[in-house]
Amino acid sequence: MPRPLIALMALVAVPLVAVGCGGGGTDATQGMTAEQVLTKAAANTEALTSYRFGIDLKATAKVDGGGALGDILRNPIDISGEGAAKKPGDFTLDVTANIGPGPLQANITKVGGELYASVLGQAVKIDLPAQAVRSLDATRLAPAIADWIENPEIVGSEDIDGVPVVHIRGTADEKALAEGIGGLAGGLGADDLVQPGATGAGSDLETGVIDVWVDQEQMIIRRASADVLSEDALAAAPSVKALDLDLTASLSDFNAPVEVTAPTGARTVSLDQITGLLGG
Repeated sequence: MPRPLIALMALVAVPLVAVGCGGGGTDATQGMTAEQVLTKAAANTEALTSYRFGIDLKATAKVDGGGALGDILRNPIDISGEGAAKKPGDFTLDVTANIGPGPLQANITKVGGELYASVLGQAVKIDLPAQAVRSLDATRLAPAIADWIENPEIVGSEDIDGVPVVHIRGTADEKALAEGIGGLAGGLGADDLVQPGATGAGSDLETGVIDVWVDQEQMIIRRASADVLSEDALAAAPSVKALDLDLTASLSDFNAPVEVTAPTGARTVSLDQITGLLGG
């Protein structure tokens, strides 16, 4: 059940929530297989109207082509942030990023079909195609990561911030992973970066682990993470010659009120200009 990765990986990306052992409360996952839990939790998570979220992203890639996005991905990426999202896809995210020349603190906001970035009190509107902006839907981020899993198994019960969760682990589906990256890349004008559905010998991932933590009572994804390492080109993404990805998304405060507003006085800039600022 792959879907495109609907997050802007070079801009959106949160401190890990501490995990310990725990239990108690109603366990709605009892008697269900890992696949059944994932299917139900993904549907429940996407049905949420709002929540707070965090992202922690570390990635390096060797790529051919890809335009502005490819230029960004050629630099090591280290991004963490916390924010809030609400339907129909609006979000605000405060990030600390280490991309290109040095660390950068910024706010990324998507509202009203527009994408904004604010740095040191200066706001810009990023000129992107409407399709690309629509694809940046933080309300579907955790389910998107969970979609990369295959052969899932329940590995135990834990807790996140005192909330009992069931921990599910599986291997990374390389085709689903590549198609997720491809959905983002195509939306950002980097159609040559990834070719979803392409055939080839394929690279056996040196590391390909997907972990998902599901709230046992509410059947909602609390956290999803991907740890992927490939030293060869991906079969469905021949332009991605190597990939080292460590990505975690965490969710909380389900359906709490969220206010997302556009910054005032924003000037319009292109993605190429953003890339130049980041040292691409």
